[in-house]
Amino acid sequence: MQPAGSPRPRLATLVGVLPARRWLRLGGVALLLCATALPLTAQIRGRPPARPDYGWWFSGGASGVVLGSINDGATQSRWDFGSDPLWQVRGTLEKGIDEATTLGVSLGYGVVDLAVTPFRTVTVPEAPQVPCANGCQAQTELWSLMGQFRSGGDRPGFHTFFEGQAGVTGFRNLRTRDSTQAPIGATRQQFDLSGSLGFGFGYALSRGLVATLVQDFGMGWHSEADLPEGTSRTWRMRNTRASLRFAF
Repeated sequence: MQPAGSPRPRLATLVGVLPARRWLRLGGVALLLCATALPLTAQIRGRPPARPDYGWWFSGGASGVVLGSINDGATQSRWDFGSDPLWQVRGTLEKGIDEATTLGVSLGYGVVDLAVTPFRTVTVPEAPQVPCANGCQAQTELWSLMGQFRSGGDRPGFHTFFEGQAGVTGFRNLRTRDSTQAPIGATRQQFDLSGSLGFGFGYALSRGLVATLVQDFGMGWHSEADLPEGTSRTWRMRNTRASLRFAF
């Protein structure tokens, strides 16, 4: 014990009493505790940064499709869509995954004209009773359902972008284009795998409203069932699309 009235030892005296090696150990433990406490405090008081939400886009418009000829085994005929555009209404629903990229789906629908030409001419007396037995003008419902990838267009004003699509193209309710509207063939609906790549131009009318024009090229694969040997099952298309895109 320290005698009464004597001065208390100073801090420097205490430092000199303890060995230097022990002070180094205590200092290391203190630094380790500080380093551990800082991340724990940040986790308790702070919150992880929220992931940005790039929103949704909806578009509506029209497209003019130029389709190549299709060989159809179910009706034993060739479908010729001519060189004029086949008009469809078209809409998309897209989710933004960053400032310049969206993923979504597109849906198109239209009633189009075509010429149906059989692979071989029927000459039996019953031929006139068979709808379009020796060829005719016809109509069909043309629709498409595609998954869509879009990249670009994150700048205000005028911009460019790329699009890629893959899915199915459908032909439904093939019938004669006359007063009888007689069905052609027994198959009511056919599905073709199809896809396209396109390049587009856009102009931002406001922050959430964009006018776009796209030109894409693609191809499809029709069913090869009942096709004559050596007959191609593939077809090509060219599509020009105009639409308005809305952010929500």
